[in-house]
Amino acid sequence: MFPTAACALAVLAAAPQTSIPDSARAIATRAIDAVGGEAALHGIASLEIESIGHDYFIDQSERPEGPFIVTYLSTSEKRDVAGGRTRIEQQQRFVLSPDWSGGGTATIVDADSAAIVRAGRYTPAGRQAYEDGRERLELAPERILLAARAAPDLATAPDVLLHGIRQHVIAFTWRGRRARLLIDSHDNVPSGLELAAPDSFGIWGIVRTTTYYSLWTLVPGGVRYPLQVDREWNGVTKSSTTITKIAVNQPLDASQFTVPADVKQAFLASPVVTGIPALRFDAAKATELGPGVTQFSGSWNVAFVRQPDGLVVIEAPIGSSYSAAVLAEAERRYPGVRVKAVITTSDAWPHLGGVREYVARGIPVYALDLNRPILERLLKADYGSTPDALAKAPRAAKFTWVSGKTVIGEGAMRIEIYPAHGENGERMLFAYLPSLKLLYSSDDIQKQRTGEYFMPEYLSEVRDAVTRYRLDVDRIFGMHIGPTPWSEIEATIAKAAGR
Repeated sequence: MFPTAACALAVLAAAPQTSIPDSARAIATRAIDAVGGEAALHGIASLEIESIGHDYFIDQSERPEGPFIVTYLSTSEKRDVAGGRTRIEQQQRFVLSPDWSGGGTATIVDADSAAIVRAGRYTPAGRQAYEDGRERLELAPERILLAARAAPDLATAPDVLLHGIRQHVIAFTWRGRRARLLIDSHDNVPSGLELAAPDSFGIWGIVRTTTYYSLWTLVPGGVRYPLQVDREWNGVTKSSTTITKIAVNQPLDASQFTVPADVKQAFLASPVVTGIPALRFDAAKATELGPGVTQFSGSWNVAFVRQPDGLVVIEAPIGSSYSAAVLAEAERRYPGVRVKAVITTSDAWPHLGGVREYVARGIPVYALDLNRPILERLLKADYGSTPDALAKAPRAAKFTWVSGKTVIGEGAMRIEIYPAHGENGERMLFAYLPSLKLLYSSDDIQKQRTGEYFMPEYLSEVRDAVTRYRLDVDRIFGMHIGPTPWSEIEATIAKAAGR
């Protein structure tokens, strides 16, 4: 999505060699000595850490470049360093959750499983929680240098500049991921860790996560430890965490790290792929909105509009395989009918994740002009490790960049596309079918589990667009909502405004 970390890590020009370069193992050993020595690092058997921090919604904020919506996190961790286990309790609060939530829930990660504990009940955690836990344990400041030095493929890489200081770089493989550890050439203390791995979100191919260490302090046992950790995702700031309390080698209750055997087995039997990449298109969840218009519901909805000369698909969410399933359903429903266009209406990652499949098939894509940078980055993503159709057979995209009213088709089934141009919906498009007085409202109108509408301000911005473009709307539908009377939207806006 974003520029790579190369913008922060500038590779130095090769300098004339006047001596034999240090080996990667020598660099790692010096760094181990600099942070306290091997014996001191091995002497850390347990840690109790309390931290405060924030995480950015880089995937679903108002725009891809930020500013980003923030969630605030309070974390308490008990880490069995010697046993390779961790127990984390985390609370969060953000704009839609003004009070701290999540208290009393713990995540346990051991050598081969992960579990969630709520009110004394254990259930298997997701695969991503397990991977995050293993990274937290094996690549923690007290273990990263030891892990690097022990790696069979440890090697040096070209020096880089970080914050104006030359960094020695050692590279190695960790759990199938390529790691690059930056060591400050002045004091031999680690400055950052870069990991290249498949995108857990499922659409960006290989991504680079960079962790920066700062605010080092001396903890009992004589080990230096960073109290601040900042992270970037492909060169964009993702999170920042500050340790407020740290206790070394305090007694731990082993039972707090125990995953029951049945939960462990359930975790091991769970699918390897979870989260958004695991979502499957369900053609049975179809609702006819009018002649020739069908909406398919799911975590992210898709719609078909049948026009005399072909089919228009509204939205390309989730990923390439999801789009392939959508197109297979189009062929089943309308044999021999070409898909003449797809409309992608938002810059949020789940909305545009499946665009690559349409490009691979030569299908024209209609998108907001402001979303051109993020869509072009998506098409350039590194899919070398898990090639989709576009990676296997690259081809140029056929984009129509929408900056004002744009029409697809003619007559009764024509679709009029309009930029939302709202404060929150700045990067969204609306699609309007005049003959049905039906408006597709992208992500701006959706209901919460309580039945209440999410962010009435968003609804107001849709009404502003309806007024601005002089649309006659009877019903709306959207990415997260089925057909809904426009009168209900008007009533919700009036209620929120106290009228």
